[in-house]
Amino acid sequence: MVSAKLVIQIETHWEAIHARFLRLLRSTQHQHAMLQLPESELQEACRRILRNLGHWLVSSSEADIARMYEQVGRERHAEGIPLSQAVRAVQLLRQATTDYVRDEGVFESSVDLYAEEELEHELARFFDLLVYYLIRGYEQSGQKPAQPGGGHA
Repeated sequence: MVSAKLVIQIETHWEAIHARFLRLLRSTQHQHAMLQLPESELQEACRRILRNLGHWLVSSSEADIARMYEQVGRERHAEGIPLSQAVRAVQLLRQATTDYVRDEGVFESSVDLYAEEELEHELARFFDLLVYYLIRGYEQSGQKPAQPGGGHA
């Protein structure tokens, strides 16, 4: 079972994680298109994920995640964001979240450390699903994956 205490900490301090995410995004090469999005849109995306993390991890079905993040993929395609940048942004949000838990968590026992590891495992699973459905939505908007041996190096 995922630690409710850690999930609540993330949900409560989502703005601090958002700030970490923005720092990572700005310091990462090849994120030019993502940085062209209004900061309010990036903030809303972070809020939507992190403020409701407990729901996503415990109550949400994969179909709910699919519906939301296929739509995000379609939006990123319509905005002209390269797929690689959209995926990297999700990875950076995951990194900002796990870094926050590691830096801000209070671990007084081996049970606390186990709870952190369990949360990181669930976050990995959740963010992997986000990436998958984001890509599906992006592809549904007409972006075709490169063909193997397509002649481009």
